[in-house]
Amino acid sequence: DFLKSLSGIGEKRANDLAQRLIRLAKLACPAVKKSSAHIRGLEMAINNILSAEETCQTALKEMAKLAPKRDLEILKSIPGIAENTALRIISELGDIRRFNNPNQLNAFVGVDPQVYESGNLTAHLSISKRGTAIGRKVLY
Repeated sequence: DFLKSLSGIGEKRANDLAQRLIRLAKLACPAVKKSSAHIRGLEMAINNILSAEETCQTALKEMAKLAPKRDLEILKSIPGIAENTALRIISELGDIRRFNNPNQLNAFVGVDPQVYESGNLTAHLSISKRGTAIGRKVLY
C-alpha cells in the first residue's frame, strides 16, 4: 500500500518492487542483531511512516465529507481522475466558479504559456510556473 501511494508508481510496478524487496530481504544476511539500536531506529521510522500514511488517509476521508458532491462527481467523471485526485484539486483550487474563464484558472495554477514579445518577434515559451506548485503537481 505504501509503494502504491507514492507519486508516479502504478499498482503493477509497486507490486513488482515489493516482491523484489521481499526476495532480496530473504537473501540478505543480517548485519545487525535484532536487539540493536539500528533495528529499533528503523522500527520507529517505519511506525512514523505508517502513522503519517494513516493521517493522510484520515484527512482524505474528511475532505471527502466536506467537498461539494457535485464538483467531486464532475471531476471524477474525467478519465484519469479518481476520488483522491479530485479531492486534491478541489482543496487546491477551491470553488472553480470564481474563475471567469479557463485562462484565469490556467494562470492560477501556472500552466499558462509564457509569451515573449519584442518588436516584431513573438516567442511562445514553456509554462509560466507562476501559480501554485501543488496545483501543478496534482494535475501532472
